[in-house]
Amino acid sequence: MTNRILIVDDQPGIRLLLEEILKMEGCETICAKTGREACDLVEELSPDLIIMDYNLPVMHGKDVLLYLENIDFHSPVIIITGESKESIQQEVDFPFVTDIITKPFDIQNLKDLVVGTLVHSSS
Repeated sequence: MTNRILIVDDQPGIRLLLEEILKMEGCETICAKTGREACDLVEELSPDLIIMDYNLPVMHGKDVLLYLENIDFHSPVIIITGESKESIQQEVDFPFVTDIITKPFDIQNLKDLVVGTLVHSSS
């Protein structure tokens, strides 16, 4: 079964990079530019993993996480951010957030993290 991953970032270059990397790993990808669009896609497509920027337009990343909590979302979320990991960790305390990585990120580390997260969440 192919894993469906929702990529949420307002920067087209980041979305394209992540989409290409994950497709090479055999994943199906869906992209959103805003937090509101991400919430709509979660309801419609039930992704196996979300990779999400924290500072999003229209609906901030924290609001997206609160929404996911309210709908009892169970798939893992990896946050990518330009802020420090520590500052985000102070704001985010959701069991489905499995990791926070900072931009710029190492592509190989991100691939390993995604594969490990998907394996762990499916077991």
